[in-house]
Amino acid sequence: MPVRVEDIAVQVRPVPPNAKAGSVFGLFQADAALFALPVNSEEAALGFVTRARLSEALAGPEGRELYASRPIAHLLTPAPVMVEAGTPVALVAKLAAEAANSALTDGIIVLQDGRYFGLISPSAILTAVAQENTARARAMQASNQRLEEARNRALDMARDKSRFLAFLGHEIRTPLTGILGVADLVQDSSSLAQARNLARTISESGDHLDRLLADLLDLSRLEAGKITLNAEAFDLNDFARDARDLWQSRIIGKRLDLKVKIDANAVARIEADAMRIRQILFNLLSNALKFTDRGLISVQLSTPENAGQLSLRLEVSDTGCGISDDDKARLFEAFEQARASTAQTHGGSGLGLAIAKGLTRRLGGNISLTDNPVGGSIFTVTIPVRKAGPRLATQSPPRAKPAALKLGNILVVEDHAVSALVITRSLDAAGWTVEAVETAEAAIKLAQEKPFQAILTDVHLPGAAGDTIVRTLRRTAGPNQFSPILAVTADVSSERKAQCKQAGFDAVLEKPIRPRVLVAALADVLIADASRWQSGRATG
Repeated sequence: MPVRVEDIAVQVRPVPPNAKAGSVFGLFQADAALFALPVNSEEAALGFVTRARLSEALAGPEGRELYASRPIAHLLTPAPVMVEAGTPVALVAKLAAEAANSALTDGIIVLQDGRYFGLISPSAILTAVAQENTARARAMQASNQRLEEARNRALDMARDKSRFLAFLGHEIRTPLTGILGVADLVQDSSSLAQARNLARTISESGDHLDRLLADLLDLSRLEAGKITLNAEAFDLNDFARDARDLWQSRIIGKRLDLKVKIDANAVARIEADAMRIRQILFNLLSNALKFTDRGLISVQLSTPENAGQLSLRLEVSDTGCGISDDDKARLFEAFEQARASTAQTHGGSGLGLAIAKGLTRRLGGNISLTDNPVGGSIFTVTIPVRKAGPRLATQSPPRAKPAALKLGNILVVEDHAVSALVITRSLDAAGWTVEAVETAEAAIKLAQEKPFQAILTDVHLPGAAGDTIVRTLRRTAGPNQFSPILAVTADVSSERKAQCKQAGFDAVLEKPIRPRVLVAALADVLIADASRWQSGRATG
């Protein structure tokens, strides 16, 4: 509460205007604490006389002769400051400083209902303001501390939620390997059409669950501030072509046209986090596709420059059902849909646009939504980017043509029985010979005894972790010192991938394991390894 003038006023007994100056001066001499005396006439405040002014007037013999016998009304402080009770002292001080009145030099008279109430000295005003400012500063400091503590608690909660969801993601993705992996194996191996159709249904439902899990993890990382950015140079034409090719296949069967255009004046090569920008674009395209049954979905890419800052502008428009003004305000919030019936009619979790908004802000940009004049919606994303140099054409010695890949022995280290089954069956069906163990200790012992074409190991194992296998084999001369070692993990975060790379893994395979993806990834690693060895022999 601010200090009011009546709180610090001193109720000094007033003197009448006809009191002699000499007598009033005697009152000052009798009380050293008096700084001024109010002058009243029939309870109406006329003003006041200060000790300093009266002492100056009566100084010396001439002054006493001239003023001592005169009424005190002749020595009142000119233009005295009078304020009503209820006025904040800080306001009085502020007005005094701005208007240069006498409040901070002579003091003020406090009135109540227009009648004299008391006096306040200049020092009392300054002391009250100083104390109030100190109290306000302490309150602000305490408030800031509470805000900081609340912010830290919120961050801790977000991190705890992120860690919990990461753990939950690992626990869900591991059994998803059994669901999706076995469904894929049935589709690839069964001769019964009905069995293949049932397996396809299982696979599609598992894919939907995996996408929902990925969205939840991304949202939790955004809230916890754990989304990492990796700026790199990329070609805008390649970016647009890849997006068009991928989404063109998804509109088959709909009365829809998809157009992806690049502005003629756009900068061809830019530097930004292409993966996150692609994720934003794909979430917007997914939303447009969900609500547009016929017509056109259009993507326009441009690179406007404003005040020397280059930006990438993504505009995704559709001719769908459109969005009301009331729904626009909450559409970018997590788990929100434009209408209550949307989830039942169109499906989806309501996370896509929230993730797009979070990623856009994380990249330093902004996202907006407007109505399409021809019906539907237009989402516009603007993200600051940098112009990248041209792609350099490097001259390298001709590479030796890799020999045909010969399938050999593969060591699989996996403690989860269903995951081990999917990986083993997938590689066995592709033609590899597979041996499986459940612990890092067993894998190291076996790998030191016989050679393997490659080793696939889960990162999380009972006892020693998967990276122990990498460190041990790489530091120990043996048959698998230089064999490719691939990490298998349900933790698909960028932090985990970086840790696997730092540990020395040649590649990372993400759960849920899909047989065809597994075989292709392993073949790519082995072909690259064979080419590296062949190139080494050619130059050696």
